[in-house]
Amino acid sequence: MAFPNRGRLSKIEHGPNHHARLISNRRINDDSSSHGNTKTSSYGSMTSKYMGEDARSSDEESFLIQRPTRRQDFDECVSPLHPSEASQSESISEYYPGAASLSLLELLPYYLPIFSWVNEYCLEYFLGDLVGGLSLATFQIPLAISYSSSLAKVPITCGLYSLGIAPLVYMILGSVPQMITGPEAPMSLIVGQAVEPLLHHAKKNKISPTEYVVAITFISGATLFGFGLGRFGFLDNVLCDSLLKGFICGVGVVMVINSLIPSLGLENILKKVLEGDNHIHSPFDKLRFVFDNYREAHLLTLQISAFSFLTIMAIRFLKKLAAQSQKRQLKYSIYIPEILILVSSTTLLCYKFQWSSRGLAIVGQVSEVSEKVHIYNPLSTKHLKLLRLLSSSGFVCAMLGFFESTTASKSLGSRYDLPISSNRELVALGAMNLVCSIFGGLPSFGGYGRSKINAISAKTTFSGAIMGIISLLAARFILNLLHFIPKCVLSVITAVIGISLISEGPKEVAFHWRSRGYDELITFSTTILTTIFFSIEAGIAVGLVYSLIRVIKNSAESNIQILGRVPGTNTFLDADLASDCARIETSKDFAGNRPQSFEKRPSQLNLFTDKFRPLNFQALEEIEGCLIIKIPEPLTFTNASDLRSRLKRLEMYGSARAHPASKRIRDKSMSKYMIFDLEGMSYIDSSAAHLLYQSLQLYSKRNIKSFVVRVSKSHALRERLKETGITEMLKADFDSMRVDEMVGETLSFISSFNNRGSTACAGFLNRRDDSNHTFPTESQGSPFFMHIRNVLRVIDYYEHNFSSSDELAA
Repeated sequence: MAFPNRGRLSKIEHGPNHHARLISNRRINDDSSSHGNTKTSSYGSMTSKYMGEDARSSDEESFLIQRPTRRQDFDECVSPLHPSEASQSESISEYYPGAASLSLLELLPYYLPIFSWVNEYCLEYFLGDLVGGLSLATFQIPLAISYSSSLAKVPITCGLYSLGIAPLVYMILGSVPQMITGPEAPMSLIVGQAVEPLLHHAKKNKISPTEYVVAITFISGATLFGFGLGRFGFLDNVLCDSLLKGFICGVGVVMVINSLIPSLGLENILKKVLEGDNHIHSPFDKLRFVFDNYREAHLLTLQISAFSFLTIMAIRFLKKLAAQSQKRQLKYSIYIPEILILVSSTTLLCYKFQWSSRGLAIVGQVSEVSEKVHIYNPLSTKHLKLLRLLSSSGFVCAMLGFFESTTASKSLGSRYDLPISSNRELVALGAMNLVCSIFGGLPSFGGYGRSKINAISAKTTFSGAIMGIISLLAARFILNLLHFIPKCVLSVITAVIGISLISEGPKEVAFHWRSRGYDELITFSTTILTTIFFSIEAGIAVGLVYSLIRVIKNSAESNIQILGRVPGTNTFLDADLASDCARIETSKDFAGNRPQSFEKRPSQLNLFTDKFRPLNFQALEEIEGCLIIKIPEPLTFTNASDLRSRLKRLEMYGSARAHPASKRIRDKSMSKYMIFDLEGMSYIDSSAAHLLYQSLQLYSKRNIKSFVVRVSKSHALRERLKETGITEMLKADFDSMRVDEMVGETLSFISSFNNRGSTACAGFLNRRDDSNHTFPTESQGSPFFMHIRNVLRVIDYYEHNFSSSDELAA
């Protein structure tokens, strides 16, 4: 049955406006200053701006048959080029980076960043790097010893070799001048959690703890190096920041719990408990052990631990106050090495008063490991078995280290305006861990805290190399002086670092609580709790799984929209968005705000203009018999299935937000034509194309005609639409609309103007409606339309002339 009151395009008549259903229940502003004198007509007679197309006056509409705007007219309006500018634009390709091949000397500084600054190196740079390297060495060497002894449960040379070798490799391959690499607390703790259960078997099998470190570090390095060559640097954008912050906070809690046992002198008691086949491996088990046995703490150990903890915290507090001071001299207090001072003083006191004879645990004899530098082969038969055993720990170290290093590099890059390449950083991190594994060093990564201190004076990555050289000299010549270092002091240093990691947690929770980021809060809390009650590997695994579920969920949700027309125009907007804006304004009025008139009230559509006049409408209308759908995203197998269900929901309820249990609002007759706006669909895979084809088939069986608008010019996209049969199906619906007859009447109408000698009208029509642009689609034979209004004109012409006869024939 044809719709009543249609305007015959062949006679250029404007019938009364078709019946329009208001999508949002708001009154339309009848202000003539906003509307002008534009007359409403059937489907496609209104013109206005629609996604960048030019508007035409109502006088032109009174006699002009509408069609797509000419591309050359658009180009003349938007970007009129002077002939000289046009000639310049033709040579733009000369400046395209890929137009000319680069020589080896030009490529070398990119792949080996050391060559980007070595030619410019001078005395000023050296002095700055020397100050930075010496300052870092004073507190990084004690930290490396602490990480090895307290966290990783391995010889202290593993930490010193890592601190010495990694910066030397990064000096050559690293692209961030201020970055300092070395062992990090979270990764050292992962090594300790993996090694600790194996130490008992290691003694039986005569395996050195360093052998386990070689395997873990090699796996981490190989993983990162392979990811760098495969250009997997985008991975740092996949996982949310709350996962990393939650894991770091959880690691801080674990560090504090682990440090309680040596700080209280309960190590001997723990060994006895473990010998009784009691499993105490998770942080929660260790915390429960501390509460059960704290009364048996060693008094001298407890006193030294308490004194050391209070000393470090007091010095750090004073340094923080000095840094905020306006006096320049006080700001240099950040260079005070409080950790070095504490370790040196307690070591001398322990030697002088022989605290070890009173039961205080010390580092002990380490000279035997410094007699010669051991070289390990990570790919030997012995190590291949360990690689399979420790593969999960090595992979977790690689991922966590990469995310932490990337966070540091991006922070430094934004602060100092540096071009950061995640792929190059992956290669650098992987290479230095591969080299460290040969010498038995702990996994090494970049750290933001020490890098920020280094950036105060350092100019290049040579500052890290200076620190590395000092660390290697310490590992070779002064290990005997470390004999009397109290283990409880190293544990206190670990606890202080853990507290600094935990301090970031409350800010993160408060921010996401204020912003109602419940997904982030779940990720944060789940990662922390899993880390504490199970293990670090479990914490990062659960956090990764939950983050990936969120990524998949977001990618699987389709963002299709139902479009409604702004009354009196050809502007089509998201109907759900308009409803939201209407509800927001209504809630503001009821909240006690002074009500405004429609003339003064700000419009939700104020970003769109019709001939430079604001569209202050509070309602959108649905085109009768048509359902206009916008697909603003590529279609893949992840979101195509959701697209089908949402299309059904739009057809039944007129909104993608309606609950599926609601009663049907839209009658079946209200969806006689489906119009798909595909401007944002730049890609479609085969699975999504199959689902779209099936949907169009179902519409065809129900005598619903489908049209597509603004299809991307992508050759791959159009070929896939053609090969899957979608183009032919659209063409069949298009041919059934008798478009050729409409075009014939249009051309005869133009000819009649010429015969009557109406030079003004004929000239205008000949200029606008030449043979290349009279057809309503992109070209003759193409089923793809340029604008929604072109589809509406075809539908309007068909409904007025042929719909009844075709239905009777059917």
